[in-house]
Amino acid sequence: MTHDDLEFVRSHIKDYPAYDDERERHDSDIRVRAFVGERLTAARERLGSELDEATTKTLDDVLMRCMFSDQVFVRKFEHARLDDSMTGALVRSDRTLIEFGEAAASVTATAFHDLLVEIDKQFEYRRAPEPLAP
Repeated sequence: MTHDDLEFVRSHIKDYPAYDDERERHDSDIRVRAFVGERLTAARERLGSELDEATTKTLDDVLMRCMFSDQVFVRKFEHARLDDSMTGALVRSDRTLIEFGEAAASVTATAFHDLLVEIDKQFEYRRAPEPLAP
């Protein structure tokens, strides 16, 4: 993992532990999902009635991903031995999710749907980032 990615994530999420052991994996996952969920909730409040039905539905779906652990993700990494490449892929993905979460603060209602789609894709990537793909 690059030091820059780890420092970026830690500058946004206090005490972010990364993915060295099982406890840290759960903690990191929870913290990243909470960060994104809080930013998306604030964007919903800011954009309010400007959101169309499709965007609101997509937002609800992504917020559900933020609120609940992804069991595929948890099972895959719970007891896995992660090498530096795997850990780096997860930290880079967390950085991307944080960047998307930050973008929600200034996105327009028109662009919000596309941002939500990208966040959803990143949650899917976390399930099996390239170095972790079967």
